Amino acid sequence: MPWDYELFINGEWTSADAIGTISVIDPATEGPIGSVPEGSVAAARRAIEAARTAFDSGPWPWMKPEERGAKLVRLAEILESRALELRELIVAETGSVGFLTDFIQAAGSIGMFRANAQQISTSFPWVDNGPPTAGPTGMGGSAVLREPIGVVAAITPFNFPFMLNVVKVAPALAVGCTVVLKPHPWTPLDAMMIAQAAAEADIPPGVLNVVTGHGEVGDELASNPMVDMVAFTGSTATGRRIMASAAGTVKKLQLELGGKSAQVVLDDLGEDYAKSIGFGAVLTHCGQGCVLQTRLLLPEHLLDAYKEGVHAALPAIKIGDPRDPSTVLGPLIREQQRERVEGYVRSGLDQGAELLCGGRRPVDQDKGFFYEPTVFIGRNDMRIAQDEIFGPVFTVVPYTGGDEEAVRLANDSIYGLGGGVVSASTSRAFNVARRIRAGHVAATTISAIPPTPASPGNGQGPGWGSTMKGIGQEGAFGGYKQSGLGREWGRLGLEEFTEVKTVIWS
Repeated sequence: MPWDYELFINGEWTSADAIGTISVIDPATEGPIGSVPEGSVAAARRAIEAARTAFDSGPWPWMKPEERGAKLVRLAEILESRALELRELIVAETGSVGFLTDFIQAAGSIGMFRANAQQISTSFPWVDNGPPTAGPTGMGGSAVLREPIGVVAAITPFNFPFMLNVVKVAPALAVGCTVVLKPHPWTPLDAMMIAQAAAEADIPPGVLNVVTGHGEVGDELASNPMVDMVAFTGSTATGRRIMASAAGTVKKLQLELGGKSAQVVLDDLGEDYAKSIGFGAVLTHCGQGCVLQTRLLLPEHLLDAYKEGVHAALPAIKIGDPRDPSTVLGPLIREQQRERVEGYVRSGLDQGAELLCGGRRPVDQDKGFFYEPTVFIGRNDMRIAQDEIFGPVFTVVPYTGGDEEAVRLANDSIYGLGGGVVSASTSRAFNVARRIRAGHVAATTISAIPPTPASPGNGQGPGWGSTMKGIGQEGAFGGYKQSGLGREWGRLGLEEFTEVKTVIWS
C-alpha cells in the first residue's frame, strides 16, 4: 500500500513551505512505497515556533506526570492496534528481516511509551528535598528540582527509524518537553505514524511536530535559539556538524554516534566455539547498526577453526526478500550505502587483508541493494578495522598477547560505543569487560554446564509482577570517546531531557 503523508506542524497536516517531494523506496525492490513533502528551513522554523509556544504557554509541561503518562499510554495503544501495518511499513521502508523487525524495529519499541509513562508517575526523582533547618530568620531549607528542558529537536537516522524516533520522543514528551522530530529523508514514513497516533491520543497541538528535509533543516534545528536541546543519532561526522551548529546558542546535546565495537574472544575458549562464531553481528540488519560488534579479536591459535566454521555456515545464509521468514540477510538501505561498502572492501584488499568470503554483490539478485556477507582477516590498523562501515563486513584481527593485548586492541579506536567479551570464566570475562572503554559491553560465559531450568515465573520471584516487554526500557545506552554524549533508555534517558534547579527557601 502507498504511504503518503504531509508534514505535521502544530497539530495539523500541511505541505506549506515544502520545496519538493521525497519519494520513499523499498530497498529490496527499489520500487516506491510512499512520499512526503521535502521540508524547508521555513517549515522547520514554523515547527520550532509551534513547539516553543506549546512549551511556554502549556498545558503540556504543567500537567501532572500521571496525566502526561495517560496520554502516552493511549498513544502506545493506538500504535499497538496498528502493529501489522507498522510492521509492513518498516519492512518496506528499511528492508529489516525476521525477529529483528518484531523485537526492535517495530512493535518491540512501542513499550518505551508505556515504560516512560510509568517511571515519571511512580519513580522519577522530580524533587529531592533537603531537611529543614532553623536559622536567624526562621525555618529554611533547600530542594533540588527537575524540570523539562524545553523544546527538543530530535534528529534520527535510517537504520532503526521507528525505534530511534520513539527513543527520543517518548522520554522527551514524558518529562514535559515539546519536540520537533526530523527523520532521515530515506525513512520518514514511520515518524508520521507516530504523529497520527499522537493526534488521536489528544496530545495538544505543537507538542509533537514532524518535519522532513536534508542537512540545512538539521542545521536550522541545531542553531535556532528557540530550541533548547538537540537529541541526535547518526554518524560521528554529522554529530560534529551538529555540535558546531549548536555551539552558538550553547544547547544541551545528546549525541549517539558511531561505533566500531570489538567482540573479544579470550584464549581459554576452544576450537568448537571458534567454529560457531561465523559472521558475528554483521548479519544483523545487514551490518547497519552503530553498536554491532563488527571487529572480532580472536586468539591466533583459533584462526583455522574459525575459518572452517565460516565456510561451513556460508551455505545457510539466504540473501533476499525480507518478507520471506527464511531470509537471513536483507538489503542495504540505498545504492549509496552499497557503494560505500564496496569502497571499504577495496581498501581492505589494497591494504593486504585476506578476504575469506563475500566481497561482492549477489549474482542472483537483479533488484535491491544486496551485498554478500564479507569476512576479512586483517590488522587492527586497517581502515576496515577502524572505520564504521555500516554494512555486512566483519573484520577478524588475530592476537597472541593474552588479555592485555586483547584490551589494548579493543580500545585502539576513536569509538567507544559497544563491545563484548567471551570467556570460559565469568569473572575473567567481567574483569576484561570492565577495562574496555565503551558504554555498552556484554560479558558472556561459554560453559559446558547446562543452563538452570527456568522458574515458574520465568526468572521472576513471586510477587515481583511482570516487566514490560521490549527494548530500551531500562539500563543506559550511549558511548565513550567519539561515540557521543549522554545516555538513552530508562531513568538516565529521562533525566537527559531535564534541567536541575536548586531552590533555597526560608
